[in-house]
Amino acid sequence: MKSCLLVISFFVVLTASAQLAFKNDNVLYNAVFLNDAFRLMESEKDFLLLDVRSPGEYSDTSTHTALNIGRLKGAKNIDVNAVAGRLSEINGYKDKPVFIYCSHSQRSRRVSKLLSENGFKKIYNINGGMSVVNEMDPSRFPYKDKVLEVHTNYKNIASVEAADLIRNTPDLVIIDIRGEPEFASRDTLAQNNIGRLKNAINIPQAVFTDKFDSYHISANKPVLLYDLYGDNSMDVIPFLRSKGFTRIYNLYEGLNAFSCDHAVANLRTKLFNNQPAYRLIDPQAAITLLSSQANILVVDTRPEEEFENKAPESFHNLGRIKNAININTTEALEKLMQQHTKDQPILVYGGMSPESGYNTCEALAKKGFKNVYLLSQGLYRFVWATANVEDCKPGRALLTNHEGLY
Repeated sequence: MKSCLLVISFFVVLTASAQLAFKNDNVLYNAVFLNDAFRLMESEKDFLLLDVRSPGEYSDTSTHTALNIGRLKGAKNIDVNAVAGRLSEINGYKDKPVFIYCSHSQRSRRVSKLLSENGFKKIYNINGGMSVVNEMDPSRFPYKDKVLEVHTNYKNIASVEAADLIRNTPDLVIIDIRGEPEFASRDTLAQNNIGRLKNAINIPQAVFTDKFDSYHISANKPVLLYDLYGDNSMDVIPFLRSKGFTRIYNLYEGLNAFSCDHAVANLRTKLFNNQPAYRLIDPQAAITLLSSQANILVVDTRPEEEFENKAPESFHNLGRIKNAININTTEALEKLMQQHTKDQPILVYGGMSPESGYNTCEALAKKGFKNVYLLSQGLYRFVWATANVEDCKPGRALLTNHEGLY
């Protein structure tokens, strides 16, 4: 299923060829959070802003539509794979500030290291890159409206902006393009059964062009599109544009990211229908939970070799959250449930694949456990967030057995 593959491909982007990249932060170059980067740029008279994504990503014309998420105004584009051969174009900035970004801040770290090895003195990696730019609303990133430049014929919105749109737009048409089993939370995969947005209509992508006209939706109405992970909802937009729709919004990173975002946690009952009996949470909410509940039980559902940092693929070896216990078999889970009362708070997480975490939470909920939380984007996202999202920086202290890994 394409939506499941995005989760895997996202983490591959994070770890590809540079899992250990965080080790060089503030050693070979400066690693700065988004707002800090723009405050620094405001204070500098002459600097280079370098976008090291592909030309397609830079121009919002990538064939992978999920990568068309805008760019920062004034940025020069040199693909990560071309930087080494084009250093002569930017050598004039060896003693001047160079701010570097990409989509998720892994490629930019590779380039930051490269420039430091080639004599550049003032290098700033913009943590989180364009993904964090898109995830943050203007209240958290005041520079957003000023610096974000987009060349798509729709608008990506996430969390707070999406919640505001839904609550303040009476004629908004919300379209869920997932398959009917996912929309109804009856899919065979637990990770696909996370509910839906209230008042959404289901027009699956596979039959979108055939079924859309039967809904008689006026082209004058605003439309909000979403899928599970935000990887294919944009693909139906050309069809909508051909029908005359001009006010089109896309839920950035999909329903999964929206439903676990701490910024809209108090609106869940107003925004969602049919959510699971356990709570999906993001890294920031997990950090708060771990810091505030001393008696919380932390369950790591990854294979034992990953839990022990012995996986053959190094990018699976991330350490673990402190005090986590490894539960990766049905027998171990049954024993765990027998040892605890139903009101025991439990935080569950998995690794690259979301399946084990969701299955564990579903089993706990069926047994009547009432305070189950799932770090729905897994340990990879948690580790990534501690390096790239300013509010998640304290989460690094909640990790253990990662020495030398990142």
